[in-house]
Amino acid sequence: MTTITATALHEQVTSLIDELDRHPVYDNEYFKFLQNSPWNSATYEFHRANFFQRTEGTVKGIAHVCAQAAANDDRDTLVLFSYILNEEAGNGEAAHCHEVLMENAHNLHGKIEFGLAPLLVKDARNSDLVIPETFAYRERTRELLGANYHRMLGVAMALESHADRMLQVCRTAFRNSNNKQPESDFVNNVEIYFNVHVGDEGVEERHAADAKKCVQNNCRTDADVAEIAYGANETLKIQQEMWKAMHKAVRELNS
Repeated sequence: MTTITATALHEQVTSLIDELDRHPVYDNEYFKFLQNSPWNSATYEFHRANFFQRTEGTVKGIAHVCAQAAANDDRDTLVLFSYILNEEAGNGEAAHCHEVLMENAHNLHGKIEFGLAPLLVKDARNSDLVIPETFAYRERTRELLGANYHRMLGVAMALESHADRMLQVCRTAFRNSNNKQPESDFVNNVEIYFNVHVGDEGVEERHAADAKKCVQNNCRTDADVAEIAYGANETLKIQQEMWKAMHKAVRELNS
């Protein structure tokens, strides 16, 4: 491969990443609802069930990336995503596992603010509140992750890049609906789930940067870039469809 070709590929990937960072999924109507409209019991319960079902696949997807990186002798990707996986799993402490923090934070907030019974993350898939588009999101991302190595890297990059914006928006929604907990209790027991991701350390920003680095490292041909682009764009497309459907559902619940 010539230097010119390598440079051209690098510029092609950089352009792809810039384009993905401007994807319309980041300006969706459900995010605007979360930032500007107060939850009621029905809309919060709906959000919790769908968010649980959507996000329950996070650790599974990262673990899959680690396994495939090892199988493909991609040491750099294995190192970076193993670190991400370790953080998601609580750095070796079960109580700090991000899924546990998510479940506890959402259930405590639901109980205190809306009098809702708890919901286990693993039981969300059986909830009547989970819409078809959320199941479609999970199924499509599973398909894309399992297609081929470069498509998988595109999915991982899209998910890590999307997480930062999504969690910031959700944190704002929780802050806006905290009416009954003292500030210190709210921060320590509810907001903690969001702050371990989007706090001062910028964890999700680092995850996104690491995923982009893995993509850059693995682009050696035009075909590699095309597969990564397809995986990333399809992931953001199905995510956008889910947010669109959730916005439609909460409008109906509020009518």
